[in-house]
Amino acid sequence: MIKHIPVLLDEVLKSIPETISFFVDGTLGHGGHTQAILDKFNQVSVLWIDRDPSIFQATQEKLQQYGSRFQAIQWSYADMDILQTQKPDYILLDIWVNMEHYKDTSRGFSINWDAPLDMRFDPSQWIPASDRIARVSSSDLEKCFIDYADFTPPKAKELANAIIRVRTKSRISSTRQLRQVLYDCWLWWPASSVIFQAIRIEINQELEQLKIFLQKIPTLLNPGGRCAIITFHSIEDRIVKNAFKAFSETKERNLYSKKAIQPTYQEVQKNKASRSAKLRIIEKL
Repeated sequence: MIKHIPVLLDEVLKSIPETISFFVDGTLGHGGHTQAILDKFNQVSVLWIDRDPSIFQATQEKLQQYGSRFQAIQWSYADMDILQTQKPDYILLDIWVNMEHYKDTSRGFSINWDAPLDMRFDPSQWIPASDRIARVSSSDLEKCFIDYADFTPPKAKELANAIIRVRTKSRISSTRQLRQVLYDCWLWWPASSVIFQAIRIEINQELEQLKIFLQKIPTLLNPGGRCAIITFHSIEDRIVKNAFKAFSETKERNLYSKKAIQPTYQEVQKNKASRSAKLRIIEKL
């Protein structure tokens, strides 16, 4: 397993109430945040959730030393209200694609490897990217590239049409084939990697999952409880920012910090992957 450095760990730990008894990690990943929380708060019990079966299994084995203090479930954080037997004092979401995914040459998350064009976090959910690309309309592809990759409408249309032309001749089933279509449109790395990211976001319904979760926040937390969300993408951060702002205007919830909490210079120097991270926290009064 890749060595994982949890992002904004000190800031997360500082924001956790000392009286915490039940914590939910909705994006378990490598479990770095959760392990630090279990070590610091001896009285806390944890519910761990993650969609990816391979990462879920590896992290569960890594953290089994904590025994009965945790319950682990392979599920989507968007549906955590179904799973809970009690309301948590703190919920954490780290909305970041695990580096393990980029190194996995069997599912096609990375533009750098030639792999089957799958891109699903949970292979039992939805359809692989190759099937989506084989069926999707040109207009839906354009929308994906505009909404999730911030491409201009003309460029999005050009890329969508290129993909449609190629797929009429042969199925686009590998990352190499998709990368070549993009390169033929003079779209080099890293711009091509942004298209890969946009397709991944759509395949896994990432923004829809986030929006569903945010709608449920008012009913999830204990009084005094907090929900912390770490984002790495401007679109996700905008969704969280707007939702938290709307919550704070009800006078039933309060922003822990008016502005997003970002990594220090020292953290970015130690972990380049943290440079785009933003932490926002809402508290139930």
